[in-house]
Amino acid sequence: MKHSLRFKVFRISIISVAAAVIVFMIFGIYQVRRFANIMEQTNLEQNQVIMSTMQDSMEDIATEDFRKYVVSEAKVLDGQFTAMKHDLEVLAKQVEMVLSRPLSYAGVSVPPPSKDRAGQLSLQLLFAEDADSSDPGLTEQVRRIGGLGTMMLEMVGGIDSLIDCVVSLPGGASVIADDVPELKVRSDGEIRPFNADRRPWYVGALVHGKTYFTPVNLDAYTGEPQIMVGVPVYVNGALAAVCGGSIRMKTMGKIVSNAQLGDYTDSCLINENGNVLYSSRSEGELGLETNGLKSLKESSNPKLVSLVGEALEGDVGFSLITIDGKNTYIAYAPVKTVGWTQLLVISQEDLNLTGRVLMEKTDSVMEKSLTEVRDTESMTVLWDLVIAAALLFLATLTSMALANGLVRPIRRMTQRVSQMEGGDMSFHVDQTMLTGDEIEVLARSFEDMSVKMQGYVTEIVDITSEKQRLETELSVASQIQENMLPTHFPPFPDRNEFNLYAVMDPAREVGGDFYDFFLIDDDHLAVVVADVSGKGVPAALFMVISKTLIKNVTLSGVYTSPAEILKDVNNRLCEGNEDNMFVTAWLGILTISDGSLVSSCAGHEYPVFYHKGEGFILEKDPHGLAMGGMEDVRYRDTKWMMNPGDLLFLYTDGVPEANNSAHELFGNERMLASLEKSLDELGQNQEEEGMDLYLFLRVVREQIDDFVGETPQFDDLTMLCLEYRGSGMPEKE
Repeated sequence: MKHSLRFKVFRISIISVAAAVIVFMIFGIYQVRRFANIMEQTNLEQNQVIMSTMQDSMEDIATEDFRKYVVSEAKVLDGQFTAMKHDLEVLAKQVEMVLSRPLSYAGVSVPPPSKDRAGQLSLQLLFAEDADSSDPGLTEQVRRIGGLGTMMLEMVGGIDSLIDCVVSLPGGASVIADDVPELKVRSDGEIRPFNADRRPWYVGALVHGKTYFTPVNLDAYTGEPQIMVGVPVYVNGALAAVCGGSIRMKTMGKIVSNAQLGDYTDSCLINENGNVLYSSRSEGELGLETNGLKSLKESSNPKLVSLVGEALEGDVGFSLITIDGKNTYIAYAPVKTVGWTQLLVISQEDLNLTGRVLMEKTDSVMEKSLTEVRDTESMTVLWDLVIAAALLFLATLTSMALANGLVRPIRRMTQRVSQMEGGDMSFHVDQTMLTGDEIEVLARSFEDMSVKMQGYVTEIVDITSEKQRLETELSVASQIQENMLPTHFPPFPDRNEFNLYAVMDPAREVGGDFYDFFLIDDDHLAVVVADVSGKGVPAALFMVISKTLIKNVTLSGVYTSPAEILKDVNNRLCEGNEDNMFVTAWLGILTISDGSLVSSCAGHEYPVFYHKGEGFILEKDPHGLAMGGMEDVRYRDTKWMMNPGDLLFLYTDGVPEANNSAHELFGNERMLASLEKSLDELGQNQEEEGMDLYLFLRVVREQIDDFVGETPQFDDLTMLCLEYRGSGMPEKE
């Protein structure tokens, strides 16, 4: 029959101390009884204190109050977005009334921005680069919008978080109310253009057809982090205007910061993707700097990932999980208007502060009881010393014999565990460890643990292999995308009438930019540069579809006009485009024999031409909407003429929007200057030898890299340069 280790120790000890205990009980019964009475009274007082403080009830109350508090703070934050949404939708209604009833509203003229009103809240008129400011119809619409200027100024002045208020017309005019008019005026006194139809809030409102909140981005003038709201205005079913406004993230951060309850709590705000927008912690699993580039959904803490998933579903909750190695309570509530979530964080230790106070009170009561116990001890100490000496001698002999029997199997287990290393991670129970008590149970547990450990090692090896496989597949996807773009230069070595070179550098392993060029027939060359919305694998897939459609439709021979080609491709891209992805594109068809060029633009960057004696010129051709957003969009053709020695430079927004550590954009002016500098540095004779376009674009890229410095590349960067040599160029030897 097997007995536990505790029973064996008891059986050995009881035989040796039984006689001594009998004597001890006779002499100490009086003092023990008194001591028992004292301890009973102490326990009674202790129970009364615990009952009076009701620790468990107080913890439940604190938990419920914590949950209610985070809900109220989330509503405060949501109120900022709701107020802005309401005000902008009211403004949109007013704009609809003004534009649909022109005879009922007199209107007010709107002045352009002026540096003289720097820092003053004012109403300003801006135009897009391709807008016709002299159009009388557009001018009349601006005057009617100007009649709402007082309402717009009161909106911006009345909401602390609101940066500006904008009403943009499809004709390219925008009426803006803000307090930074000086930032819209260049140093030479010219008014900076404002291309509203390229801003996320304008495009998002147009694509979704309703009020649209953008992700966090930088303000076009102040560079402040912001969220923009766009509200489309329709008159008789046609787009008449888009109203917009910007919310300062700095103000949102103050509201989130004020949600803290003293020094014990931390607050955190995450967006619909799980990214940390604000946190009172700078480091750790909920730190702003730690999670600046990734979502909490990608955290290595599975319980945090689960909590974030529940929170982003719009639930209100309260959970106890481990954060940064500490048991932590997290209460969360939704910011419904924008789909964000407010988190309030407090450690379990701080929340149970009442329990610690309770323990301190209990210790005080126990201290009083112990004082009486010590007084009693002094009366029995002499008797205890005599009996204890005899018991100590007997217990020492007994313990030595017991220890020898206990230590032997434990020492054997320790020796075997120390040998578990390298490829030998097995632990086997031998005869020494078969003691029939807890030591044998412990040895069996070690044996089971070694088997599980070997299984864990096998799982880790499998997981590592799977990770390497995924990385290899992503690398192959990047190579496939690269192989889809023309990379052999010169692409047409037997054609001397033109020269061409292009390059695309993705911001991630795979990108959304692409270029293409191909001969439609012996006398026509097609050139395409495009930019897909977003980044990564989704953008790359949409890029493959867009590139294939443009080339197939162009080569089909059904259409001869670039505008007709883009219209057909746009309708095809709109089919099944549930994710609302879109692509900007510039398509040109060059007649090789005479240098005539016909192009059409779907929301893409303006082309740059180089002519002898004129230098590089940014040509502002008509812009249509990006493809994939709306069916049956009409695009316009533009005709150009290229003479021998002329250059055509095409690019994506990754070039002018490249930014440095000071958040400055490379811009169109620096881009044109870099083209001139690149041409000057090469110093080649175009008439006789033609341009080395590879060196030409490499010098341009070096100037962009010098401007950006150590700032990580944010967007895909694509450049294409076409040199027209003319039909009379001599053949290469």
